[in-house]
Amino acid sequence: MNKLRMADRLAIDRLRFPPSLVAVLTGFFVLVLLIPAYSQEKETPTPLAGEEFDTEVLGEPVKVPARDRKNVTAASFGVEYLPNGPTFYQVLPFGALYVWRNSDDLRQRFRGTFSGPVNDLTYNAGSHSSSGWELRMTLNTMIIPLGRAEYVEGQIIPDVTLEWSYVFGGLGIAYRRLLDPGHQDNALEMSLTYEPGYRWFKGTSKTSPTFILPDDTYEGRVHARVRRDALERNLMELPHRGYAFGGDFVYGHRANWSTWGGGVFGLSNERQYMMGSVFAIGATGVPFVKSERHRLVASVYAGIGQNLDRFSTFRLPGRPTGYEWEALALPMMPSVAFNELFPNKYGIGHLEYRYEPIFFIYPYIRGSWGLIQQPRFQPDGSIIYKMDAMPAIGGGVVTGAPWRSQVEINYSYNFGIYSDHGGGPPVPGRHGFFIFWSKEL
Repeated sequence: MNKLRMADRLAIDRLRFPPSLVAVLTGFFVLVLLIPAYSQEKETPTPLAGEEFDTEVLGEPVKVPARDRKNVTAASFGVEYLPNGPTFYQVLPFGALYVWRNSDDLRQRFRGTFSGPVNDLTYNAGSHSSSGWELRMTLNTMIIPLGRAEYVEGQIIPDVTLEWSYVFGGLGIAYRRLLDPGHQDNALEMSLTYEPGYRWFKGTSKTSPTFILPDDTYEGRVHARVRRDALERNLMELPHRGYAFGGDFVYGHRANWSTWGGGVFGLSNERQYMMGSVFAIGATGVPFVKSERHRLVASVYAGIGQNLDRFSTFRLPGRPTGYEWEALALPMMPSVAFNELFPNKYGIGHLEYRYEPIFFIYPYIRGSWGLIQQPRFQPDGSIIYKMDAMPAIGGGVVTGAPWRSQVEINYSYNFGIYSDHGGGPPVPGRHGFFIFWSKEL
């Protein structure tokens, strides 16, 4: 009980803004106030993604050529740094190759993200006579020959370390209809696929001898999906105006499955499961400000499931950045390691203010609030799951860079995620930093 009272006092203390966060916010406002706008009497409209753009910078003419957004190949690389974050995830590099192909008649599309261990591929094909109906094929793989533990309040639980991997295909039907404002990614798309797959598991030297390994198994999933994207994006592919929303609904069944697990997480036997998630995002101008260089972007994410386990449940956060057609659906939570949280239900909201001091620089500040189910230690060492609030605030900048590339630098502070300082109980509050570089090939 004394530990709990001490943790409560520490949590209250952590609600004060840390000096590094104050410095970031101060720097943002200095940037907004001191960087001059374009040296033109009339404000130049914000350049939109893919469109040709002519302007002047410091009296010199600048021409941005048009870009075919239906044919994109880009490589990205980033590093996330979480001081006092989970073991092995305090410094985490990440990267992927992104491929997008949308035919000139917009009736065939391929989207692929390739990172080696984790890959996600989709292909849609329709015809002129199909009236929007398409065949949809998918492939989703995660093959990681390394043991992975779970974390509670930022502390590693090594006894449950497992190697676990999967491969899922998918085949089904989709319907797609183009929407205003008429860009190649503005569409309503609905799909229904059956996704046959296989999961396999292996213990490690850290796995507890009393931990019961899951069975290798065939797993079939029925996946219903909706996307509606009516966003206009700026030169850096950030939402400029409009809205998007959608959702995913999955029912899964495992053919060969029995009771597994043990230790602080207990035993589990979820042969069948269901889960659903939704998202919405909107971008608009700042009220009473007659300039489109000032933007507000609001987004919400929510998910809930039944009979979920660590292999089928949601994994948060889903992305560090990215606003392309499919990445919009992936939730994020600042200052949290990739896949650190594994809730059965969650709700997250973000409100972002972004400024455009010059056509290729976009500083922003963002406030977030999450209500997320998380495991929590009890005084006797057991673990219970409870819904906890996760307020967070931070800021960063997205900017164009040489060689047709883009850089995002971000700092955030999450008041609700726990930090493990070593030698004492975990305390709420964690800093997070990431830098993300992407180059079109």
